[in-house]
Amino acid sequence: MNCLALEQADGIIVIDCGITFPHEEIGVDIYHPEFTYLEARRERVAGVFLTHGHEDHVGALPYLLTKLKVPVWGPPHALAVAKHRLIERGLDPKNFQFITSTPRVRYAVGPFEVEPIRVTHSITDATALAVQTQAGVVVHTGDFRLDPAPADSELTDEARFAELGAAEVRLLLSDSTNVDATSSHTSETAVGLTLERLVRQAKGRVVVGMFASNVQRLRLLGELAGRIGRKIVLMGKSLELQVAWSHEIGRLAWPSDLVLPRDQAADVAREDLLLLAGGTQAEHGSGLTRLAAREHPALELDAGDTVILSSRIIPGNDRPVYEMMAGFLRQGVAVKSWITDPEVHTSGHAHRHEQARMIELTRPRAFIPLHGTRHHLERHAELARERGVSEALVLENGEVARIDQEGIHRAGRVAAGRVATWNGLTITDGVLKNRRALARSGALSLSLVVDRKGRLAGPPVVRARGVLEGEAEGDDAPALRFIALEIARALDAPDAPRDDGTLAEMARLVARRAVEARTGRKPLCWVSVIRI
Repeated sequence: MNCLALEQADGIIVIDCGITFPHEEIGVDIYHPEFTYLEARRERVAGVFLTHGHEDHVGALPYLLTKLKVPVWGPPHALAVAKHRLIERGLDPKNFQFITSTPRVRYAVGPFEVEPIRVTHSITDATALAVQTQAGVVVHTGDFRLDPAPADSELTDEARFAELGAAEVRLLLSDSTNVDATSSHTSETAVGLTLERLVRQAKGRVVVGMFASNVQRLRLLGELAGRIGRKIVLMGKSLELQVAWSHEIGRLAWPSDLVLPRDQAADVAREDLLLLAGGTQAEHGSGLTRLAAREHPALELDAGDTVILSSRIIPGNDRPVYEMMAGFLRQGVAVKSWITDPEVHTSGHAHRHEQARMIELTRPRAFIPLHGTRHHLERHAELARERGVSEALVLENGEVARIDQEGIHRAGRVAAGRVATWNGLTITDGVLKNRRALARSGALSLSLVVDRKGRLAGPPVVRARGVLEGEAEGDDAPALRFIALEIARALDAPDAPRDDGTLAEMARLVARRAVEARTGRKPLCWVSVIRI
């Protein structure tokens, strides 16, 4: 969920505006940054500059642009993604100002001057940014790596970084994701050779699971399919969109007869089919998970087919990914992955030696690590100090760094956080809190009928969901009778309250305690009092 502001006396520039995805199923589709700080300074925000088109860098633009109508600069692919996200939210991109950026060309963004610099990443059109500020040049690497053999032949522009370093870089902001990785880094071209070997060895259908946004890998797979005579079928909306966008901006040039519609996949000879599928993290409803469960409407795999996971497991997704792999293995489908063939995937983020090289090229006076946990940020700051950068500062979300004549130092905090949404609508923290409580303990609904004196006129009616086994057998479910008995006993006491509000609260507390005594959990509870 990358979103960073550079601010000086006469303006603010925002670098990237991304989303993140939930790690729990509570009816949230995405989280976007809280924009309170920028909204309060809307007259000073000069624009947004995008580094590349991954969702964690561009996906929140619709939410920001509905609050601040500012121009957006970015490389072609990033703008294609951004415009589609606007359309999804019911916004017309023609009502907003988008400016396509080109590496090594300078752009005036309010009081700032911004120069994109080509970098290699697991997506096409990735750039770093060199921003001229009143304090000096600030270099933001975006997500990068130093791939010596990228599929599109567009190398990271090390020469330009070196030129900036020779002229003086006041501050370097740099990607920390793989700071713990000390191994050598497989090139994207080497991944292509591994994929070709595995596909050629396969006898039946081949499914390649991949991150949809990796256009370089799409390019390699398209060329491979053409060489060996297999037809491509795309299994996933994200893949279809990425292929369409990449054709539009000239990053893919697949012949028109290379790709077949999904509903024709079952009619193609097994040895002639190459399926590209999303869902490498075992996302619910994705192409890979549906194939693993034999629930895909277009195709079922057969024993002897091959699935190649050209991906990695994002931390936290281990269990569902391994279960998805088990689903394929149970069908007799061969599974090739980073475990069996390490060069089947490579990261788009710099390893430690590449991060050190970026510091050596730019020779910054100050350094702030980006993109990682506190552990990764601290480790990257240590690396900068080892390379002679004395001013290295670790910041977390909402924290401010100031550069002045005395150097770089902390300057307090601003409002920051994440905003949950579902289908574009904001979900408040209170609603999320209740949803988590429902998931943990379930819910009770109590109905009390009392006479004019506030005494029970009949047994309490108890309904429950997610609390006890047998709860769904009806209003008089035996599993819930102990709750009704405890409530009746408490409300029939001579000193029991008789007004509706206090009756309801007493019944709620009694019911929750009764359930807690049996299950160890206190469910959410609602009480209706009907007086006759």
